[in-house]
Amino acid sequence: MSSNMNAAKVSRRTVLAAGAALPLFIPRSVLSGAPGKPAPSDKLQVAAVGIGGMGKNYIRGCGNTIDVVSLCDLDHRFAGRVFNRYSKASRYHDFRRMFDKEAKKFDALIIATPDHTHSVVLSAALKLKKHIYCAKPLTHSIGEARKIRQAVLAARDIVTKSSVQSSGTDKSRSTTELLGTGVIGPIRQLHIWCDHPKYPCLQARPKDKQNPPGGMDWDLWIGPAPKRPYHSAYHPGKWRSWWDFGTGTVGDMTCHTFHVYFKELQLGAPTVISSSTTHKFTGYFGGRVSTPECQGNANTVTWKFPARGTLPPLRVHWYDGGIKPNRPEELDDKLALPAMGLLFEGEKGKLLTGYAGGNPFGDRCGVAGGLLLPEKTFKDFKQPARTMPRCDYKVHYTEWVDCCKSGKKTTCPIEFGCEMTEMGLLGAVSLRARRLIQWDANAMKVTNSNQADSYVDPPYLNGWSL
Repeated sequence: MSSNMNAAKVSRRTVLAAGAALPLFIPRSVLSGAPGKPAPSDKLQVAAVGIGGMGKNYIRGCGNTIDVVSLCDLDHRFAGRVFNRYSKASRYHDFRRMFDKEAKKFDALIIATPDHTHSVVLSAALKLKKHIYCAKPLTHSIGEARKIRQAVLAARDIVTKSSVQSSGTDKSRSTTELLGTGVIGPIRQLHIWCDHPKYPCLQARPKDKQNPPGGMDWDLWIGPAPKRPYHSAYHPGKWRSWWDFGTGTVGDMTCHTFHVYFKELQLGAPTVISSSTTHKFTGYFGGRVSTPECQGNANTVTWKFPARGTLPPLRVHWYDGGIKPNRPEELDDKLALPAMGLLFEGEKGKLLTGYAGGNPFGDRCGVAGGLLLPEKTFKDFKQPARTMPRCDYKVHYTEWVDCCKSGKKTTCPIEFGCEMTEMGLLGAVSLRARRLIQWDANAMKVTNSNQADSYVDPPYLNGWSL
């Protein structure tokens, strides 16, 4: 296929096909009596883009509730086993060609490309009026998050879900319900720690020349990002730490925890974000190696929130790469801080939980939603009754399929995912700029750094656009 600038925009035929997508449902809806929806007994007809990595897990998670009709991946060697597993599905390198040729054959789309191309695929799929399951973080920039969220909200008949597998689990809901009791009082500090990154970091831009895998269109993989020669430092599966293509650990992993408390703590608009990161040196007392295009091995971020309604000012602290917050003095010496977790500090006590909620110590102490500290203060406290719907891991993907058929909302729709993504990306902007940033959420602008502001809504390159 050609990857020149004119071809880079989603083709006119793809856009026009949006008007032709809905009749796809008519034969099934006539049978079911529900206009615009497949009959509950029918399998959802699904296509997928980016299947060599996490995409294969998304497809497999849907099990026999779907028919896989078309698959797309830029690297057919990397994705070869997946293509072979679904041998009846048509195969493509270019998602735009798949949309042109197959739009009438599928109802829903799974997106699992690298972060920097999520939005271009998402936007095109929305124009085709397809239901969407998309990898997180949903977008590569804050500007994209705002645009995609608006587009999803405007597409009222489209069912979407973000790949936050822990959203709606009993553990996460138990912690949300526990926080809702106000047992530890107004929360002023929240500490979040994550044991990722689990990919190479602190890398300088490669200088040696390599050739992409046979048959791979590297220019198409680059998409709207700055042009870089192919290198195995990026593909397959090593792109997350590079700011051109990924969003670092803070962008990648925050959605897996934010859903537990994001709405309850009103985390939409921090005003100040600060950060710190590790450095690289050339041996003992050697010179420092500059790695501005790649995240550090261990990082911290702090988001500062002013008072929000009845809620007091709040600071949310992020730690990754094995760094953890100071151990709470009230924690029994026999208990170790979990490898990943949360520590809420309220005016009346503290709450220690797993990274996506729940009690990290099981039945040894505490309640289902976590361990309240000091333990003596809360020894008679009981876990509140369940009030929120659940969606356990084993039905995470099939919930999306069921909602596509029923028209109901999923537990983590893309519009909510975009809100969480924006907060995570603010941390990435601060880390990338390596400085404190002041944030005007209404104006969508970093007010104290032109460099940092340039990362908020960067221009699309190589002829691409939403």
